[in-house]
Amino acid sequence: MPFVTGGVLGEWGPPKQAVQVVQREIRAFNGRQSEDDFCVDLAFLTWHNHREPDEPVGVTPGPVGPTQRRFVVWHSVPQGLATPGEVRAWLVDALVETERLVREYLPTKSTSYPSEQLADEVATLRKHLTADE
Repeated sequence: MPFVTGGVLGEWGPPKQAVQVVQREIRAFNGRQSEDDFCVDLAFLTWHNHREPDEPVGVTPGPVGPTQRRFVVWHSVPQGLATPGEVRAWLVDALVETERLVREYLPTKSTSYPSEQLADEVATLRKHLTADE
């Protein structure tokens, strides 16, 4: 089961570049091969460098459609993470909640998703990112 990364990156400079480096690492680890693959979309939300966030910080599920094959999970990146190592360390902790959402929340919204397999992939990604620290 592959991953997709994306989101809304409001920051610029080193914080934005750090998030993009980690996004590339995730896609290289296990990127989506085709639109037919079920996947978890690790969507990153960062904030404008000089403004407080309008949205809550944390990990939240996106909408689940009956025919979509990707489960979007929003990851609100805290301000001030300027290196890939800092983003990676934060994400390792955040993926605990991502795994829980995939394992517990997703089956209540759509039984067509292979939620256990996807959750296991999130756990594997977490271990992979921990090894890189």
